[in-house]
Amino acid sequence: MRLPYSWLKELSGIDWSPEETARRLTASGTACVLEMPNPEHFQNVVIGHITKLERHPNADRLVVTEVNTGDASHTVICGAPNCAVGQKVVLALPGANLKGELAVKPITMRGVKSAGMICAEDELGISADHAGIMVLDPDAPIGQPAFEYLGLDDPVFNLEITPNRPDCLSAIGVARELAVLAGRPYAPKIDPLHEGSRAASDFIKITIADSQACPRYAARIITGLKIGPSPWWIRRRLLACGMRPINNLVDITNYVMLETGQPLHGFDYDRFGSQEVVVRRATEGESFTTLDGKEHRLDPTVLMITNGHAGVAAAGVMGGLESEVADTTTTVLLESAYFDPGVVRKSARRLGLATESSYRFERGIDPNGVVRAADRAAAMMVRFGGGEVAAGVVDNYARTISPVKIALRPAQVRRISGADVAVPFTETTLRGLGMDVTSGDTLSVVVPTFRPDITREIDLVEEVIRVYGLDNIPVSRQNGGPLYTPTHRHHTIKTDIRNILIGLGFEETMGTGFAHAERLQKIDPGLDPIRVTNSMSDEFGVMRTRLLYSLLLSAGNNVRHRNMDLAIFEIGKVYLKGEKAPLEPEYAGVLLTGRPDGVYWKGKAFESDLFELKGVLAALAEGLGLEPVSLRLEPAPGYDPAQSVAILCGGQVVGHGGLVDRRICRMFDIKQDCFGAELELTQLIAPERARKPFVSLPKFPASTRDLAVIVDASVTAEAVLNEIRAVGGGLVEAASLFDLFTGEPVPAGKKSLAFSISYRAADKTLEDEEVDRVHGRIVEYLGQKFNARLRE
Repeated sequence: MRLPYSWLKELSGIDWSPEETARRLTASGTACVLEMPNPEHFQNVVIGHITKLERHPNADRLVVTEVNTGDASHTVICGAPNCAVGQKVVLALPGANLKGELAVKPITMRGVKSAGMICAEDELGISADHAGIMVLDPDAPIGQPAFEYLGLDDPVFNLEITPNRPDCLSAIGVARELAVLAGRPYAPKIDPLHEGSRAASDFIKITIADSQACPRYAARIITGLKIGPSPWWIRRRLLACGMRPINNLVDITNYVMLETGQPLHGFDYDRFGSQEVVVRRATEGESFTTLDGKEHRLDPTVLMITNGHAGVAAAGVMGGLESEVADTTTTVLLESAYFDPGVVRKSARRLGLATESSYRFERGIDPNGVVRAADRAAAMMVRFGGGEVAAGVVDNYARTISPVKIALRPAQVRRISGADVAVPFTETTLRGLGMDVTSGDTLSVVVPTFRPDITREIDLVEEVIRVYGLDNIPVSRQNGGPLYTPTHRHHTIKTDIRNILIGLGFEETMGTGFAHAERLQKIDPGLDPIRVTNSMSDEFGVMRTRLLYSLLLSAGNNVRHRNMDLAIFEIGKVYLKGEKAPLEPEYAGVLLTGRPDGVYWKGKAFESDLFELKGVLAALAEGLGLEPVSLRLEPAPGYDPAQSVAILCGGQVVGHGGLVDRRICRMFDIKQDCFGAELELTQLIAPERARKPFVSLPKFPASTRDLAVIVDASVTAEAVLNEIRAVGGGLVEAASLFDLFTGEPVPAGKKSLAFSISYRAADKTLEDEEVDRVHGRIVEYLGQKFNARLRE
């Protein structure tokens, strides 16, 4: 919304500069961009007075005028049809450069010299009107620079009004904000309204058929009006606000809407069609032609203003063509109403229209400001249209909307803000915002109906704090207070997983959450997925139950584009049926295929396998500060039974993974092996362990021994490593597997495991005999535990 600085200054009484005003508004929650005027294009453009006019001797459509600018008289040729003696006009003298594109210089036109140009509004760049020259008010001062007189030196504020602040969709609303920020009392001037003798109820009555859609409808009657142009100051403000002036009556309804926030509509009473206003829903298929000349077929979602027989306006959106104010209008039926925001929103969408009126009604206007706005417009119509206002206002308030009463504890303002906000400041602020405040230990606050956004105590606290100034709240160097919400591990673990996997060379994918029912059934045959009503295609027919589906879908798209080497992951929800409501657990999934690490310089290429997947999981667990990861052979849907594993952390199953079933891969056009894992986030949080304590660097050397044993094929390397560490105690600093061998000369059903064991003491250098004793105990215990024997 656009508003000129001078208008806001006049209403609020502030003495701030435009820049300071914009800063204060933005800091209080109303974002504001200041548009400063550009006087360059108005050099040598002044106010002139046409003192003489005669026909051009050599052109039928041109006239030769004498224009007085105070210090000189200029001969100017003009072709506008509305040019006349006695007019005050805008004269561009030689040297002017209008809009930066039209240079004015002396010319000779058909034998007559012309020393300037009498301007139309479009030539000055203030509107698109080129119907004739711009005719100014009779009291316009001759010789004054046009830039000053026209008020084009007035900065304009471009305001971003949030949807919850309909009160600021008006000059009065923004001025109220400025006044309270400046600590000034705010009392808008009310023009007196002089009424005639005949009652308005003699002209019209109002019937509301749907009080939920239209709680209030008021009307005034103004007779004896004369259509004409509005005074320049009204037109200037309308233009500054981005609205096109039309005539005095229409301009006044628009002006009052911009001033008060209350949309108004004027009907030509003589063309209205009856003496009754009926507010009702449209009937199915009802025809209605709006002011823009377009015909619409309606349905009951549209609320209509009718004359009891036919529609004359779409309530809150746009008037009808048949009853619009025209050049012959002498009596106006002035509408001022409150319509339900949701109803107007639906009507506007149904009609495909977005107007200044619907914009305000959709956000909620003041139901108790309806008559006040009608009175303001009626007084202005009498002043600038020469009419008379019928006595009284016809007001049907079918459903009363009352102000909200809220209790406010001053201590709550201080507690939430963290600032020492004084009680008198709180009371003064709320009163300045238009609220009634009753003092006490707990303030009783009556919120006016022009603030529908304030319904709770916390809303009042917010109002006080934003006026107090967020910059004035002391800085706190610790997290705390009633508004502090600690970060939950459930949220931070996702960021940690993302950072770890990206550091390992993975790329993140983001699935839609939807899946193809038949493909998903192959991956997860045991579950009945949630079906999507009216899905766009079969590809989006159900909600996914596994992240593996989305990972394979992404991998398939890459493989089809010859991107064969992938390391990808996704963090997201799966969707499962629950007893009462759907369940949405979150998982982290990884997928490896091809050679993500590329080809080594020696030419060897290592395909992804289960061991690489385990390494990724181990690095992830270590990065998250979890217990070490172990794998246990265990069938899982979607994976090859021979290489399907349960993923354990601290003895607890946190997910499943392994080699993806090759038949499933082929469904996604993937002909190479894929290794995946799916980890449930809630399970990853549970086994977190304490952070490792700091350990100083060792002072004494280590002694390394290799140990190769033959064990049954069913014995895992991890089980052997656990026993080595347990038997060796504090002297075993590290132990790792460096070789696995099967085949001759190792007997069938057996395998050879080779380990590297590092021994070190913290307080001395170990002797060979000490290392040999510990090493021997380990060999002996492995023989007893696993029937292991040393490999020769």
